Formats: sequence, C-alpha cells, structure tokens
Amino acid sequence: MKLIVIDSELSQSKSYDFDRRWIHVFLAGLAALVLCLLTLTWVVVERGNRIEETRAQLDGIQQDLLAQQYDLDSYYTYVERVMIEQAKRAGMMEARISRVEALGGRLADTAQIADEFDFYSLPAIGGPAEEDLALVHTTALPPVEDMTGEGALAIPEVDVAPQSLIEPESVSESLLTDTYKNLEQKLRYRQQELVSLQNLLLDENIHKEQYLAGKPVTSGWLSSKFGKRIDPFHGRVAWHKGVDFAGDWDSPILAVASGVVVWSGERYGYGDMVEIDHGNGYATRYGHNRKNLVKLGDVVTKGQQIAEMGSSGRSTGPHVHFEVLKNGKQVNPRRYIYRKAF
Repeated sequence: MKLIVIDSELSQSKSYDFDRRWIHVFLAGLAALVLCLLTLTWVVVERGNRIEETRAQLDGIQQDLLAQQYDLDSYYTYVERVMIEQAKRAGMMEARISRVEALGGRLADTAQIADEFDFYSLPAIGGPAEEDLALVHTTALPPVEDMTGEGALAIPEVDVAPQSLIEPESVSESLLTDTYKNLEQKLRYRQQELVSLQNLLLDENIHKEQYLAGKPVTSGWLSSKFGKRIDPFHGRVAWHKGVDFAGDWDSPILAVASGVVVWSGERYGYGDMVEIDHGNGYATRYGHNRKNLVKLGDVVTKGQQIAEMGSSGRSTGPHVHFEVLKNGKQVNPRRYIYRKAF
C-alpha cells in the first residue's frame, strides 16, 4: 500500500509504502481503543447513576427517620407532661387523704371508740409484687446493597430510639398506675372507716340525746317524791305518779332528753303540760306550767327549754310535776334524775 503526502507550500509530494498487515493492525487497535473508551464511559455513567439513586434513597430514609424521631419526641414529651400532671394529682390526693386521716383520728380519739378505727395506722393491704420491665426500642436499617445490588454505597445502622425510652425517667407510667391504685384503695378504706365512724357517732349521739338523765329545772328543790303521799287537797293518802320540783315563777323547764312533742296544752289534773316521746318506749311529762314554749310535733333536744314554771291546774304553788313513763306506765323518776349522764 502506498501513501502520497503533498506539501502545498513547496509544491512537492512524497510517497510512502506501507505493508497492508500493519495497516490492518493499526485499524484494529484504533477500533479496540474506541471500544474501550466507550465501555469505560458507560461504566462511569452507570456507576454515577447508581450512586445518585443510592444517595436519593439515603436522603429519603433520613427524612423518614427525622419525621419518626419528631413524632416520637412529640409523643414522649406529651407523655412526660401527662405524667407530671398525674404526679401532681397523686400528691394532692395523698394530701387530702392525710387530712382525712387526721380528722378521722381526732374524731376517733374524741369519741374514744374501738381500735378498729385507728386512722393513724396504714390500712391492711398487700399482694404479690410484679417485676419492673424496661422497654427499649431499637430499629436498624438494612444495608443499601440489599436494595440496589452489589457495590452500592454502604449505609450505617441508625438507632431511632429516643433517649427517654433507652433511659426511663424516675417516674414511670407503671409506677404512677400502682400509686393511683394504692391511693384509691387507701381512700376507699378511709371512706368506709369515716362512714362507719359517722354512723357510730350518729348512733352514739342519738343514744346520748335520748338518754334520760338530769333534772328538768336549773334551780329549785324536790318538794314531793314519787309514790304514796298525803294529798294536799283532801288530806288522804294518794299515789303520786311523779316528782315535784318547786321554784320561782317563770323559771325555765328543760327537756331531760331529746324527742318529739306529743302533747302541748291543758290536760286534766296537769294544767298546761308538755309530753315528750323519747323513743324506745320512754316518755316524760312536765305539768303545771305557766307557759308552754313548744307545740305538738316539735323536735326538742336535750337541755332545751320547753316551758316556764307556773301553777296551772291542780297545784298549790309554782312548781313542775315531772313524770317518766316506760311503755305507757309511770315509773320512779329518781333513778333517771340522779343517774350519771351518758
């Protein structure tokens, strides 16, 4: 093969003879070089595309992680705030229980009641203890090569557990739940004690109010006893169904126990009289009053003034005729007048 080269400036030409085999080798080498360059270019471009895809996936995962971390932080911030509020409520409830215990203790001491109403001791509670469990959430991402194939960029494992889960706060939800259960049980126990104490004190107070004891006057003297006596009007022996307390005009006449007025007005032989029903079969009568201060159906308390001393009816002077009736029959008032108060 001959190659002619012409120089335009010198108007000369040169010719070169080449072996056809070398020309073939040169062309083959040139073609191989071009092919290698094209292959290398394709590899570089494909590699770059895969890297970009991997980076895009990594950015998406990181955005998801940030969103999840934000949601978790928001949730545990809310939980922590709720737990703080619940802890405050538990403290207030404990303070109220303490005041109830103090009040119940003072009432129990004042009433001198049995030891089962011991408000200074803890209530009898118990049960098996449960193990405390710490919950730790850890989430790891799979390697990127599992998603994009061999040779992709490696993505490290990411721990998305919030610090509040890894290291629980000193006040946990389970602890607050147990505290509430104990407080509720304690409060129910104290409420039952207070109700029982209230009923006991009410019964005791009612019994105390209904307990017949004392004189129906604040001043004066016993002028006539219960039983046989000489009747001041006809001079013969007669049965006196009560006792008489003489005193000054308008002196207060008092109820010796609480009850309901079943009579208030004039009655034969008694003049102006008040009769009080005290329950349990007991009743008292107060006769010869100048003025009655209560009316039928009134509820009177122990020691309340019910009348003013006078001399109405069959009477020789200002006094009160006092009777005690048990199951409708007059009994000697002496044992009730002088017995020890409840």
